[in-house]
Amino acid sequence: MKIADLPKEAKPREKAFCYGIEELDDQELLALLIGSGVKGHSAIDIAKSLLETFITLPHLSQASLNALTNQRGLNKITALKLVAAFELHKRLNTPKYFANESIREPRQIAARFRYLETLDYESVILVMLNRKKEIIREVTKYKGTFDSCSFNFKEIMSDLFDSKCSSFILIHNHPDGSSKPSENDILTTSIIRETASSFGIELFDHVIIFKNGYYSFRENNHFSEI
Repeated sequence: MKIADLPKEAKPREKAFCYGIEELDDQELLALLIGSGVKGHSAIDIAKSLLETFITLPHLSQASLNALTNQRGLNKITALKLVAAFELHKRLNTPKYFANESIREPRQIAARFRYLETLDYESVILVMLNRKKEIIREVTKYKGTFDSCSFNFKEIMSDLFDSKCSSFILIHNHPDGSSKPSENDILTTSIIRETASSFGIELFDHVIIFKNGYYSFRENNHFSEI
């Protein structure tokens, strides 16, 4: 259906002006970003097709520029606008936008990295802290599969040395929804903790993000066991 054929109050742009942007559903918001359609397919049609193809908005937000460009009705410029919008959202939810924030509790880290629960692959993030437990650097290290992700110990140590941090936090997610660390999680944490400690760098915590929750090694007294 052409947007021009819709009642005025049902057109995404007019609806946003009249009732507020928060009243638009996912399809209508996407249509606003897409702007104009192509012959035979309106922006609303293209938005609907995107949501049907990628199933959920979180999955769509992880789509690459090439994947979006290959979708019907999207050229490179429009696809780039969508990627840019999702990237802005991601950045607003990462610690580097909270410079010098002091980290005292695992729930602070869990809140900052809540977006990880939407990913369908494991991702590892390294957060470096100074002596006041303030964030001085954050790096996304690895992207794995649905149920695994490899750690490169040399790269992690290199990042720690370069940042001149006194402590750090590991964060990764469990796309499968598991609320407990795996045996590999525990072993990997032990190796990284012991290696860093030998150079005078403390592993402050390892936080695992899963749907609607998190698991902290520190809160669960794992560091006294490993």
